[in-house]
Amino acid sequence: MPQARADFVGGLMSRFADSEIDFARSDSHVPFPPVAFVSLSNYGDTELKVEKSDTSLVYDQVSVSQAAVLPILASPRDALFVGEWVSRSEFDAQLPTETSFDVLTLGLPMGWLRQASPDWQMIAFAMPMGHRAQFDTSKWSFETMAGLFGRYTQSDRLWWAFGLFADVGTGSNLYLPYVGASLTLNEAWTLSAMMPWPAILYAPTEDTLLRLGVSPSGASWSVQPGADEVSLDLGGWDFGLSVDHRFAGPFWGSLEIGVGGLRGLTFASDGLNTPELDTGSTWYVSLGVNLRPGGFDAK
Repeated sequence: MPQARADFVGGLMSRFADSEIDFARSDSHVPFPPVAFVSLSNYGDTELKVEKSDTSLVYDQVSVSQAAVLPILASPRDALFVGEWVSRSEFDAQLPTETSFDVLTLGLPMGWLRQASPDWQMIAFAMPMGHRAQFDTSKWSFETMAGLFGRYTQSDRLWWAFGLFADVGTGSNLYLPYVGASLTLNEAWTLSAMMPWPAILYAPTEDTLLRLGVSPSGASWSVQPGADEVSLDLGGWDFGLSVDHRFAGPFWGSLEIGVGGLRGLTFASDGLNTPELDTGSTWYVSLGVNLRPGGFDAK
């Protein structure tokens, strides 16, 4: 059965390689992004904001997440993506006056990619999500993340991207401009200046990847008072170092450590949120297993 699954994914990637869709031109050791993963994350201090007030609660948070995306080649120039995301987070109250609870999150990521020309790609995606806290009075709260992007390949080593990301739901709506570039310096080093999540990538071999950079935080949540409806607050960012290593074919192990609490510049429905650095930042650690296309013939 594992060999059959590997043959299926390998055949899928082979069909993409024979299409007109161009994912990368440079000769780099940096692997393709994961198409499936399972992870365990621990945040020492998770901030739970109370909407329409200046108060917030602090919890210890442990989350287990699993996601997978299936790419479907619709035409030589078009690809569709559909998947699933399941996460369960345990919030352990630090104060005896507060109550510990769990949150279940379900998501349905889907997207479309078109190779408009040899140098241009257009990408659109949406992911409806639902959250439910385990309180007697809790209801499902819903939000949708979506984006529209363009990618221009200037040369074998340099490409540019721009677009707009939106998160609309129960809490404050958030909109982020997406702009930047990715420069491959050589086989090992890549600079990803993709705002608002820049990173430095170092892949000394085809089996090892180190990443130092910023990513959306899993330690920022908000709650509607009186309704116990929770939602992710994407105004927070994590700064960390991750190490990924291939241990069998397309399967990679991942370890990431860093600090959360970085607040970025966002345009929300209630106005402009200015940048700030939360001095109460917390350390976090994350362990995971990723499935990355390629490596099916690796030992």
